[in-house]
Amino acid sequence: MSARNVRRIISNLTENCSEATLYKNKNHEWQVHHLLLPKFKPQRTRKNKYYALSIDPCANYTKSDINVVMKFVYEQMDNNMLELNYSVEQKKSNNQNHLHCYVKCSDKKKLIELLKLGFSRISYHESKIFDLDGWKQYISKEGNQITTLKN
Repeated sequence: MSARNVRRIISNLTENCSEATLYKNKNHEWQVHHLLLPKFKPQRTRKNKYYALSIDPCANYTKSDINVVMKFVYEQMDNNMLELNYSVEQKKSNNQNHLHCYVKCSDKKKLIELLKLGFSRISYHESKIFDLDGWKQYISKEGNQITTLKN
């Protein structure tokens, strides 16, 4: 938080608060009561950088085949800000591999087109990530290794 923003908050609070909760000490430093600390926290919610992507190839690919396709997709994106994090997991219903990813990408449409090109046919689901650490634990739940592709 910038000093300017702190001064602005303090000037707004001095009008509404008593001297017991907000005052200057002998060294001319502001003393703030712990009950006023939430007023100094950032009010703007920051946009999450990552989004979740679950990919189900409609054919049976091995883990090495999936790694080759994902490297192809990453190389074809031509985006320095692209970050692909994925793990390969086996479905319980038909024992075919599918992917769980968390992605940072500015061009989602091109990424999906390249995934369709690489896997020929896919079914996918895209969603927001509200808890990144929880999603990382979920995709690595059965000892699956998370592979990261980034610059």
